[in-house]
Amino acid sequence: MKKKPFKSEFNELILDDMSRNNIKCWIAGGVLRDYFAKDPMVTDCDMFFPNEEEFIKARKFLKDNGGLTTWESENGMKVNYKDSTFDLVKFYANSPEETIDKFDFTVSQIAIDGDHIYYGDTTFDDLKEKKLELRYITNPLSTLKRVLSHYAKGYKMLEDEILKLYTDVFVMSDYKLDAVSPYQEGEIIRLMKKERYNNYVSVSGVPDVEVGKIMSRGAYLGVIAGLIGSYSYLGLLKDGTKKKDLFIAGAITLLGLGIGSYWSARVVDKKSKIKK
Repeated sequence: MKKKPFKSEFNELILDDMSRNNIKCWIAGGVLRDYFAKDPMVTDCDMFFPNEEEFIKARKFLKDNGGLTTWESENGMKVNYKDSTFDLVKFYANSPEETIDKFDFTVSQIAIDGDHIYYGDTTFDDLKEKKLELRYITNPLSTLKRVLSHYAKGYKMLEDEILKLYTDVFVMSDYKLDAVSPYQEGEIIRLMKKERYNNYVSVSGVPDVEVGKIMSRGAYLGVIAGLIGSYSYLGLLKDGTKKKDLFIAGAITLLGLGIGSYWSARVVDKKSKIKK
């Protein structure tokens, strides 16, 4: 994470007002991504705080100085102030660095507090290339939604990053979890020692890649056996093939596939028992 002195129009817009009233806060996320990318800033300005006390102070100041509350819940509030919209977020962190360290994409890892700018090591390089690089995943489905909105702005993800996100969505669904993150080692026993996605261990206890190979092999052998059986059956017919005969031959093929799948499942189950 990097930090350097920085002033901008956000100071006059709100940060100086907060500072003069001894309110500790910072702006972070999408609005700064768009600002530095020179994209239209259609995203609301997200404001973060170190604790609830500072949040309450900011809420009171804005209400007392003409701010119009348009939405409020246990997660925060939305306020129109000086012809701009601000989202006061109840996601507390000790510092701007700690806040942006939990953002999912490096291009959004930017924060300003009126005196300094804070950003990730590759943030501005990725921003320049419009590249979506995953940094942290709290809720994969929320991250997936943000991927779609980023794509609308011209950002793209590399294949490896897509695989990371896909793996997390799959794991979250499989384990019925509310949130998972591949960047917190040991949070969930689902990754191998170095959190390598291709070593992901499925519920059976057998690596996902190995399960895929076993199932593919079983299906392949089953289809071959079924086709051989179908050919042999049709070859024994003397009066020519009929629709009923083709149906029976197809059933033999499917039976072979079913037997192959059953064999594969038994192999996986056997390996699972050995590994547990």
